[in-house]
Order: sequence, then structure tokens, then C-alpha cells
Amino acid sequence: MTSSNITPVGEQVGQFYDQLVGAFDAALYGPNIHVGFWNSQDDATGLEDAANRLTDMMIERLQVGPGDRVLDIGCGVGGPALRLAQATGAEVVGVSVSRKQVEKANELAEAAGLSGKVSFQHGDAMNLPFDDASFSAVWMLESVMQMPDRTAALSEAARVLRPGGRLALTDNYERETISPERRPVIEGILKQYLTQSPASFEAYPSMLREAGLRCAEIIDVSENTTRQSVKRLGEALAKNMEQFAAKVDPEVLAKLKPAEGQNLEMPEVGYLIVTARRPAAV
Repeated sequence: MTSSNITPVGEQVGQFYDQLVGAFDAALYGPNIHVGFWNSQDDATGLEDAANRLTDMMIERLQVGPGDRVLDIGCGVGGPALRLAQATGAEVVGVSVSRKQVEKANELAEAAGLSGKVSFQHGDAMNLPFDDASFSAVWMLESVMQMPDRTAALSEAARVLRPGGRLALTDNYERETISPERRPVIEGILKQYLTQSPASFEAYPSMLREAGLRCAEIIDVSENTTRQSVKRLGEALAKNMEQFAAKVDPEVLAKLKPAEGQNLEMPEVGYLIVTARRPAAV
């Protein structure tokens, strides 16, 4: 399959992140667009190092090395893909619906001396521009939650994955029952960031099976990730707002900032690390 058609949702998400590229020049997470991992409530690790720690946890789950080819679906500005290539020696291809993210990611790869090992291109997870069984492993760091159909996106990932290959991803899920009063509040916050409704922990294994994958691990790391990130990012933004505002279009910044009185903490929404594999050919 070589089509590069982008779905309407993909176009919308791509435009959103095109507007945000300037934010990552002033990024508090470094070249990352995902939450961090803290070992405890008292862990004083900074935002960028905590984000790198989560990336390293995902790298371990892929189990790749030299000679392997990895697909990064929803690659952002490329930080995790570069870290993956440096740590393992694997070739990495990243795709994003944001053309400006792809441009920035390729610039970072060249600056790191990895442009021969890591490349980025425009593409949509719902219609990947790659042949069947063309990757040893696939990962999706906080990207499947912005796709219109999780099972369809997982099926595309499985299609390009070689038999026996591994998939690692992170996703939001409904950790606690969301009350009728809280649901519109939570859905409104998620919609603000073009994020879909939380997944179901219980339904994830069957969703993976439907996509042609077999679940290897599902773990809840909410206490170490999202709850810590919301708190610490808020503190860091308050200290660095002047620098951040100078890098980001005022309209975009207005979209990102919480409304007056809005609390972005959502204890009902948890954070999963999921690992799966495509069954080996018989």
C-alpha cells in the first residue's frame, strides 16, 4: 500500500500540531510530546528527563536491535525515535499527520547525525503508506488516543508488522467510572486537545485480537505519569510562561491554556502501557 491519503480527522489533528510546532522550540519536555514517568511522588526528576524515562521503558518493550526496522506512528518532532535509534541501532521511520512536525523531526535527525538511520514522513495511521509486513516493530506513543477508530488504527499497525513483531503503545483509559455529571466535563477537556474518549482496560485485549494482535502486557502507570505530569507541567508553565508565549501564536496559546476555573486533573482517566505482538506465521 503506497497511498498517502489523510483522513478528515488526520487533517484536523495535523493542522493542530502544525500550529504547535513553535511550542516545541520552547518545549519543557525537550523534543518529546508525551508525559513523563516519575518513580514516586517525591521523585524530583525534571520534565524532560521524566519523558525520556518513559521513552526508555517503551524501548525495552520493543526488544529490537541492529538490523531491525521500527515504525513510529505519530512521531511528533522526533525525540523518541532518535533516542530509540541511538539506544538500539535499529532503523526508525516516523510518520505524522503534521507536515511541520515532520520537517522539524528531520532537522533534528540531521543535527544528531542520524539522518541515514532515522527518517520522518507525512502519513496517516489510518492509511499507512507502507507495504505489508515491512517493520520488525511498531510503537505509538500517545498517538492512538487521537485517532478516530482505535481498532482500525491497530489493524493498520498489525498489517505493516512482520509476523512475530512487537507493538508498544500508550493510551488513556477509563480508570474509574465517569459519572453523568463529570462526563461532559472530561469529554470537553479531551476534545480541546483533539483526544478521543478513554479506552476500556477490560476491552483492550479483545480490541488487540480483533486487530490481529495478541496482548503481551497491559499495565496502569497513571500514578507515575499523567497525575504527576499535569501538576509539574502546570508549575513549570507558570515559571516559563513569558518564554512560552513568545514562541507560540496567541490564538494557539489561548486554546491550550485552561479556561478560568478549569481543572485539568481527571482522576477518572488513567494511563496505560500496552505491549502486543503479531502472531508468528505457522
